[in-house]
Amino acid sequence: MFVDRPLPRDFGPLASAVLGAAAVLLGVGVAWLVRLDAIHGQWLQMLLMGPQPMLVNDLPYLWTLVGVLLLGAFTGLLAWAYKCGEWDRPVLGLLVFSFFADVVPALFQISLLGILLLLADRALRRRDLPFRLTPLIFPLCLVVISYSVTFLQTDKPGNTLADLVFRLSYMSVVVLLPVLLRTRRHLEIFLHFALIAGVLSATTGILQFALSTVYGTPITFTSADYNRVTTPFGIFPRCTGLMLHPNHQSNVLGALAVLLLWLATGPRRQIQWPTRWLYLSVYAYLAVAIILTWSRSGWLALGACTLLIPIVRWPKYSAFFIIPLGVVALVLYETGFAKWLYDTVKNFNASSADFRWHIDHIAIQAWLTYPVFGRGVGQMLNYNNPYSLEVHDTYLQILSEMGLFGMLALGSLALTLGYRMLDRLFRARHPTDREWIIGLTFAAGITLVQNMFAMFLWIKFLWALIALLETAVMVSLTQKGDEEPRDLVFLRPPRPQASHVP
Repeated sequence: MFVDRPLPRDFGPLASAVLGAAAVLLGVGVAWLVRLDAIHGQWLQMLLMGPQPMLVNDLPYLWTLVGVLLLGAFTGLLAWAYKCGEWDRPVLGLLVFSFFADVVPALFQISLLGILLLLADRALRRRDLPFRLTPLIFPLCLVVISYSVTFLQTDKPGNTLADLVFRLSYMSVVVLLPVLLRTRRHLEIFLHFALIAGVLSATTGILQFALSTVYGTPITFTSADYNRVTTPFGIFPRCTGLMLHPNHQSNVLGALAVLLLWLATGPRRQIQWPTRWLYLSVYAYLAVAIILTWSRSGWLALGACTLLIPIVRWPKYSAFFIIPLGVVALVLYETGFAKWLYDTVKNFNASSADFRWHIDHIAIQAWLTYPVFGRGVGQMLNYNNPYSLEVHDTYLQILSEMGLFGMLALGSLALTLGYRMLDRLFRARHPTDREWIIGLTFAAGITLVQNMFAMFLWIKFLWALIALLETAVMVSLTQKGDEEPRDLVFLRPPRPQASHVP
């Protein structure tokens, strides 16, 4: 039997000597780093983690172990790329993982750079790069102009410029993602990567809860200000998973959960039973992780969107769902259980909730003082703010920091995207397109609800969600049937397997 895979070849004595020397140098380098870890590792551990870090206190050669893990991850990434035959899936996987893993510094920027280099290489080789410019570029420019007004109002323009460049990288996915994901197969690949990343982050959160229970103190990747909640039943850890804030963890997991729930309840001809049960199981698993975040806005958003899904999915039978639900709600209200539950949840970290109301009042005063262009992005800390806290309402954050002009810019972005989604919802001929648009709308609903209680305007997942919605619209416009276009430069169709020759 002959196969089409090339056999290993001998590179000659010179190349073998070079490879051997490189291996020796690598061994010497590792030994040198281990020596540095032995000398300075404890000092660096105390500098970065404090004198008594949980779990890793007095752990010998901690940084050597971290280095080995990073090297193993990089080696696995190279092996994945080798198996795939190209960098498309590994780089896209890193990008998707970055949306669920804020604890890994610069992961998003690294993956973004990898994608840009990959596209540039293929554009130079083929001299052809199909670039579908989304109409959202125009309201995006208005958003950047509104942000730029901050330079006229800040006494630290350097910091403002650094923040703007950093956030422009997040906003760039709105333009870049429709270029990368051009078919329904691409959207499915993205969903599978998101499913894996979401499960990893949720598992990390559940492990944090288990470790916190064993050690009697919250163990997360974030500071003590965010990783615990005081309740009438005791103090519990707010498990952040791979995110740095429990509200962000609940937001990304909630958006993925309702998208999976919507797809899982699809018609039988569109989804197979093993996939359906997988999506339902992952939804339940993510819901558990969201509960452990103790994010009240996350609970509210997930509950509201979950209850809406069966009404939208089966409108003819919605009465059989709404009437029993209304009866249960009436019983809970009349017995006083609903009020008790509301007061109990409201009193979780009651002092934090009180501070938020004060900050929101300050935000309204800032908008009334600077109604047109706002106080400036990030400038609320310098405006009669004795609490040194940001505005905990994204809509008030827009008004207070960017004024009516900023609200107009972001509103035009939302209206343009909403119009395009409605147009595809009624005109799309392929049923999968409507499934994606409605499912992503539910995912966006998670963020829209949580925006009333948190500041999500400049986090990367918000812009990734906008990019996904626009990508679903663009796919519906360009891919008429099931056949994929031939000019794909990213995630090209897999090559047919070569037949074995006897």
